[in-house]
Amino acid sequence: MSFIEKVGLQLYTVRDEAEKDFLGTLEKVAGMGYKGVEFAGFFNTPARELKEVLEKLSLIPVASHTPVELLKDDLDSVIEYNKEIGTRAIICPWTKIDSYEDVVEVAELMNTVAPKIIKAGMKVGYHNHGDEFKIFNGEYGLDLLMNLTEKAGVFPEIDVFWVEYAGVDAINYISKYKNRCEMVHLKDMKKRGETETVEIGNGILDIKGIIKKSLASGVKYILVEQDNTDKPSLEAVKISIRNLKAIAAEMNIS
Repeated sequence: MSFIEKVGLQLYTVRDEAEKDFLGTLEKVAGMGYKGVEFAGFFNTPARELKEVLEKLSLIPVASHTPVELLKDDLDSVIEYNKEIGTRAIICPWTKIDSYEDVVEVAELMNTVAPKIIKAGMKVGYHNHGDEFKIFNGEYGLDLLMNLTEKAGVFPEIDVFWVEYAGVDAINYISKYKNRCEMVHLKDMKKRGETETVEIGNGILDIKGIIKKSLASGVKYILVEQDNTDKPSLEAVKISIRNLKAIAAEMNIS
């Protein structure tokens, strides 16, 4: 698989457009050169219809961010829908991590749902924000969570922005989960200590270093995301993929 085939878009970035025209937004994203997508909701689209559109656009359904509530209360439906559209992985996108007890609670949930998701042919992951880098019992919350869920096959979907926001070196942290981190959220930072995101390559993070380490560590998909944009969201993601292609060319990867 070439580098560009590993690049996808977390659709949360274009949520304003997706709410208005979900399938039309997918078409625009594919037209920009994104090869995969990670879902942040399906906007009441029937699975069969979505699958047909994905196949038509040659878009890989890389993953689906699935709220904790759905994992707890409607797992069978989640599995059925995602299996039908061909989703590669189901990801827990966020949960409250304020204490060691919170870590144990989410680990128990992930250990419960993971075998069922894996049996259905999909992988299962956990996506971090900054709170997972609070220290409990001398360890980062995310490390504790990964230790508690390793046997169940849960992988970390490392969001490099939030790792750096927490004051941790993202490149070193990706190395920590070599051959276990299946996916990376590639997100650029405008200024240290602030939550404002910018287009890939227009910020201060070492994007080349992150890409190099991700590929060396066995990451299968690199997913562009921008939590907030100061320009129209579709314009922002177009800039990101354009810059990313230029960066890949500079690195002599294709």
